[in-house]
Amino acid sequence: ILTMVSTPSYDPNLLAGHDGAATQKTWEQLQQDPRQPMLNRAVSQTYPPGSTFKVIVTAAALSNGIAKPEDQFTAAPRITLPDTTTTLENYNGSHCGPGDAQTASLTDAFKYSCNTAFAELGMKVGAAKLKDEASAFGIGTQHPNIPIPWADSTVGTIPDNAAMAQSSIGQRDVALTPLDNAVIAATIANGGVRMKPYLVDQLQAPDLSTLETTKPTSVGQAVTPQVATQITNLMLESEKNTQGGTQPRSYQIASKTGTAEHGNDPRNTPPHAWYIAFAPAQNPKIAIAVIVENGGDRALAATGGSVAAPIARAVLDAGLGG
Repeated sequence: ILTMVSTPSYDPNLLAGHDGAATQKTWEQLQQDPRQPMLNRAVSQTYPPGSTFKVIVTAAALSNGIAKPEDQFTAAPRITLPDTTTTLENYNGSHCGPGDAQTASLTDAFKYSCNTAFAELGMKVGAAKLKDEASAFGIGTQHPNIPIPWADSTVGTIPDNAAMAQSSIGQRDVALTPLDNAVIAATIANGGVRMKPYLVDQLQAPDLSTLETTKPTSVGQAVTPQVATQITNLMLESEKNTQGGTQPRSYQIASKTGTAEHGNDPRNTPPHAWYIAFAPAQNPKIAIAVIVENGGDRALAATGGSVAAPIARAVLDAGLGG
């Protein structure tokens, strides 16, 4: 892990003084702060991943031969979930992709992040295969410490097709930490091999001699290299459709956005804005996940592309050169 950021933060110096009463008071103030500055959101808080979870659904579909990038799915602006009166719709109730065709390819559904198409795809995949694929990416499994604690993720319960459709767009009970989503991006970047994340590269003695070095550890092949390449190509298409994604750079970014509803009144609650990516796309060096809680300053108008993507791209530019 090259960088881990959680805001708002706090000044740890205020907890390291020699005045016990003062440090205790500071501790209590931090604990009572409603902004939760002591919560490490990167690894200790889970969120609905929204459309970033479509990477997992796509991986399950491609890996199990259920769909190919050119296969067609509904382009309808909205659908009614099976055996319910609940409507699931695309962002802003839009038709999937350009034109007015009745269907859209998986490539276009991924590029334009069409909820209705992915609800249809997810129901074809089914709960068992989706959970198996999620597990291969580390979702729903017990996380190791890195060495600090890392909260467990979940796909949640999927009792019927309506729940399956909602879960397939990263809603309902699906919950991931930002680190989980970074691992998803990194796994695709790594040709489908998932690696164990770690924070401590090396332990040194007082004389700076090396006591211990962490060895990178593979925890399994989540998808084949061929599927990883297919998803990389889909993420390249997604980046082209993301606000700012056509800005000239010396490298290509493969990405997926997410705009995740949450709360008791999701339609009137500012969504969480997500963006996961890796770069350079053909020779990956850095994978990243960014979430901005409650849409940042964009409130209900927030999207992953407008709010989270610029942050991630700034980090990638700093690491790779814009």
